[in-house]
Amino acid sequence: MKKIAIIGSGFSGISAACYLAKAGNQVVVFEKNESIGGRARKFEKKGFIFDMGPSWYWMPDVFENFYNDFGFKTADFYELLKLDPGFQIIYDQEDILEVHADFEKIKKVFEDLEPGSAQKLEAFINEAAEKYAISMNSIVFKPSYSIIEYISLEIVQKIWNVDFFIPLRKSLAKYFKDEKLLKLMEFPVLFLGAMADKIPALYSIMNYAALKQGTFYPQGGMHLIVSAFEKIATQLGVTFRCNTPIERIEFEGNIAKGIVSNGVFEAFDGVISSADYHHTESKLLPKNLQNYDEAYWDKKVF
Repeated sequence: MKKIAIIGSGFSGISAACYLAKAGNQVVVFEKNESIGGRARKFEKKGFIFDMGPSWYWMPDVFENFYNDFGFKTADFYELLKLDPGFQIIYDQEDILEVHADFEKIKKVFEDLEPGSAQKLEAFINEAAEKYAISMNSIVFKPSYSIIEYISLEIVQKIWNVDFFIPLRKSLAKYFKDEKLLKLMEFPVLFLGAMADKIPALYSIMNYAALKQGTFYPQGGMHLIVSAFEKIATQLGVTFRCNTPIERIEFEGNIAKGIVSNGVFEAFDGVISSADYHHTESKLLPKNLQNYDEAYWDKKVF
């Protein structure tokens, strides 16, 4: 058994804690706020509950697979409602495009705006579905220790006939001309923190999630996902410490040996930070272990 510290209790922090605890480790999750959940935590006032971050739910299969890994299913924790419309694009006050739950209705919206685009949308989404399958089955869940993990005949054969590496904007231009449709199709990748002219067309998987899988909502609030993760983690023996900001990670050479909170050092066999990359780099790591300096971060717009 190893003792592992995890900094941050968002989805990534709690899910990492669950897998580490399942593998037999003693896991402690540190959270600077008074409640867990990171950006997905809740705010309560006068009997009302507010989600503080995410407002909708994509890729339900990813959540389902996570729950299945621990002997549960989504329905054990909350009722998942498919929204109709899933969302809408507001171009101006009088110009609103609704994204329906029914894909056939979405195709009709496309066809009305650009004749011939319904068939092109179907072709684009079919290719996106293929990328989604490749990504989820062969890429996303690899540990990413080395680029060699992704070099296999199977993966090369699968990606040969689909747009994987050209910019998404360039890929979309092969299918659509109408500016409204292009804005709609470029919208989903914003959730990845990127613009369509900078991100590979691999990420049309987000269009598949948005337009074909649909948009969902857990009845009762997004914070129920955090509660579900917490229940699993707690059953596995994970400990949560709230109101505990981490000041720095302590190292011996390049090996993390513990954390410092409120001026007190606590030893661990390993440390995972699921806090923001910038915060982790600039506040928690010694300069010799930082990948980027402040000049790099100063050029970024968040």
